[in-house]
Amino acid sequence: MSTVLASIVLAQVQRTIGIVVAVLLILAFAVAVIANMRKGRREVGAEIELALNRQPGTPDEELETKRLDRTLGLGLATLAVIAVTLPLYWLAEPGRQEGAVEKFNEEFVSRGETIYVETAQCASCHGPEGVGGAASYTLTADNGDFIASVQWQAPALNTVLYRYTTEQVKTILDYGRPGTPMPAWGANGGGPLTTQQLDNVIDYLYSIQLPAEEAAAQRDEAIEAACAPDDDGNCTKADSANPDVRWANVGEAIFNLGLYDKFAGGAYSCARCHTQGWSFGEPGLAGAGAFGPDLRDGRTLRQFPTALSQIDFVSVYHPMGKAYGVRGISSGRMPGFGVNPNAEDPAETRVTVAQTMLTEEQIAAVVDYERSL
Repeated sequence: MSTVLASIVLAQVQRTIGIVVAVLLILAFAVAVIANMRKGRREVGAEIELALNRQPGTPDEELETKRLDRTLGLGLATLAVIAVTLPLYWLAEPGRQEGAVEKFNEEFVSRGETIYVETAQCASCHGPEGVGGAASYTLTADNGDFIASVQWQAPALNTVLYRYTTEQVKTILDYGRPGTPMPAWGANGGGPLTTQQLDNVIDYLYSIQLPAEEAAAQRDEAIEAACAPDDDGNCTKADSANPDVRWANVGEAIFNLGLYDKFAGGAYSCARCHTQGWSFGEPGLAGAGAFGPDLRDGRTLRQFPTALSQIDFVSVYHPMGKAYGVRGISSGRMPGFGVNPNAEDPAETRVTVAQTMLTEEQIAAVVDYERSL
């Protein structure tokens, strides 16, 4: 904060200096114009008598004394102004540039907020400041026949940049999520928003990401309410949002986190992508696959011979084309729940390394549960 304030102060000082110099130059120019105009009026009608080339020349004694001294004095004064103002301008230039960047960032965030709240009305589904929400959606069969009207959980976006890269988020905005209430917003996907507008939305999303401590506290409170795990990771009570359900262990509880209490719209939940019907409250077989692949029938064990290899895949974002497990090639859609992908690149330092979705222990518990399916 102090650095930003210092940059703004430097930028304001430099701006003030520039304005003062500009005003002085304008005044000097105005004085010269007025003097020439007044001098020119005397010559009207008497050009022959008053024309300079018909006047006696200035004697050398005056040219080389008073006039020369006056001219040299004006030149020296001009040089002094340049010598003082130019270094001041140069010293303040970094502050001006930082202030300009800060101003642009604030403008981009403001534009993104306007799109989020008013233009695209993202808040109507994802909630104010990305806290999560719900969207009405009509399920249809492949032939278009009506199946049901449901309330689809829209995930919280105030932690989305803990697990997805900027490019992943932009791709989702661009092309949407087919088969869900999320439409294509970008021009590339047939939507109404330009690339610049999508970038502004992402700038706004960066501005609303929860602090690491607050996000971790909310997550742990939700796990406690759903499971209250003991030291061995076994749940000691039923889900407080649905007393009829008691998860076997903390891995299963996290896998389904938010199913009943709608915590973060399922942003922390694996089942959101890996269990059909989970997003609208009618989950089928756990891990049977929906947007994400099927995790049952030994497929996970064949893909990941060891738990460590699976933990690595769940923890770290694997870009499109990167190999994983046994002959697996990443599609680039799976986020990293244990390592913030936006903190690895020095150019993307708008969030900190400490901001992650799940701890190492929590990811290991989820992996153990998935391997048991």
